[in-house]
Amino acid sequence: MIEKLIEQLLKELGQDVNREGLEKTPERVAKALRYLTSGYDKDVKQVLNDAMFVEDYDEMVIVKDIDFFSLCVPSKQIVNAVDGAKPARAVRPGDRLWTLDQGYLKETTVTTVTSRRTREIVEVRTTGGRFKITPDHPVMTESGWVEAQDLRPGTNVEWINPKSLCRKPYELKPGYALGYVLGAVAADGSIQQGRRINLTVKSAAFAEKYRTMFTEAFPGAEPAIERVTVPSSFLRRDVPMFRVRTVSRAIGEKLCRWLRVSESGSRSKTKSFEFPKVVTSSREMMRGFLDGYCDGDGYATGSGGRFIVSHNRRFLAALADYLETPLARTGTDDGARIYVSSRWDQPGWFGKHGFRQQSDFYVPVDSTHSTVLGVRRLAPAKKPHTVYSFKCEPYPTFLIAGHLSHNCEHHLLPFVGKAHVAYMPRKKIVGLSKIPRLVEMYSRRLQVQERLTTQIANTLNEALQPRGVAVVMEAIHLCMLMRGVEKQNSKAVTSAMLGSFRDRPETRAEFMELIKSGRGLQI
Repeated sequence: MIEKLIEQLLKELGQDVNREGLEKTPERVAKALRYLTSGYDKDVKQVLNDAMFVEDYDEMVIVKDIDFFSLCVPSKQIVNAVDGAKPARAVRPGDRLWTLDQGYLKETTVTTVTSRRTREIVEVRTTGGRFKITPDHPVMTESGWVEAQDLRPGTNVEWINPKSLCRKPYELKPGYALGYVLGAVAADGSIQQGRRINLTVKSAAFAEKYRTMFTEAFPGAEPAIERVTVPSSFLRRDVPMFRVRTVSRAIGEKLCRWLRVSESGSRSKTKSFEFPKVVTSSREMMRGFLDGYCDGDGYATGSGGRFIVSHNRRFLAALADYLETPLARTGTDDGARIYVSSRWDQPGWFGKHGFRQQSDFYVPVDSTHSTVLGVRRLAPAKKPHTVYSFKCEPYPTFLIAGHLSHNCEHHLLPFVGKAHVAYMPRKKIVGLSKIPRLVEMYSRRLQVQERLTTQIANTLNEALQPRGVAVVMEAIHLCMLMRGVEKQNSKAVTSAMLGSFRDRPETRAEFMELIKSGRGLQI
């Protein structure tokens, strides 16, 4: 099967597979791939277990210059760390970075940092800002991961406003209170710039209930009630009012997305919102929405029911359809109203369905999109840039200037180099020849250098239970030599330090000093 696939690949590349020199290429490539991935057929127990024994030795054991081969952000560029934005060169293993997972803001931890030198850098400009990365650095777009050099003006990339990363998080509490807030804001409130939520009303009781419901729906938020005066063109005088104001992008963005209104601009959005289906996720939340809207833009009838009034006919038509009630005009203006019975939620009343869940409760995603304005390849620098890659867990992605990015993807090209492995025994030691075999086992797989480094360190740590393990790997990647940056002297260095090598700087320094001699990589 592999031979047939290689033969098909050659044909797709426009080659005559029957010509002299290519006749046996599919067979040769298949053998090479089987050899390069033969590490999958080996097991750690086969490599280590028959050579581990107890020995009273507690000094450092180093096996260095192990040859291996396997398949596979500028220093000043700001990355979005949880403790505050920092340049790439300042990121260290253990640092927490912000990322996005399915649109939701998450934290991820840096486990490995690698660096290399390059003169090739591109600057990407979007409606959300600008950032500099290597041409082959993947960026998340609406259609998936795309290398920075292939981004085109008009492409939408996943983005979150970096200013919002330091905002106070709120644990939303679904139910009556949240429904009330949505109804009150829709009826009589405004959301400006996606973060200024205002409710200015005549009724002190309405303002107080809204403030109470807001605090219950968003624990930790504590809006205050202010006495203000608002000029009235109808009365031709200032009218005393009560204002409840909250400034929070975390809350404002979510209210905007539930109500489906723009998060930009300073004007009120109450004329353009849509019926938020999320309120139908529970009877209590729907009841809260109706109460909040009626308190703001409705009035009671003698029969115990209420009328809801609005100039937003699209919203009112959707609500009327849900409640199975007719939509009526009000006077000569553009307004309309619907009747809400006190028994609106009872199934079978006048043949109506009553309360019906049309949505599960959800929290709107944190991310949005910014649009690429342009990609500019910077002039080659006289002095090479140092660019960094971060391996992160549990999410492999991270944010650069709010844009979702990923470490460079694997191109199925070999990387070759040297490994330096050390451990400090506690009781067990292992035959020295087994360590190169362990490196060989993991390297003969489809790999990335960062994963390879940590796999070797973690395996030794689990098998020997030593006081510490250290692995440093230096490699030249053919994906850098043959494509993308095409730099012949670029080299990637990765390290994994466990136990005393991580906790004790002097132990780590001793190891690094001992492997210095002969560390120059000659390929």
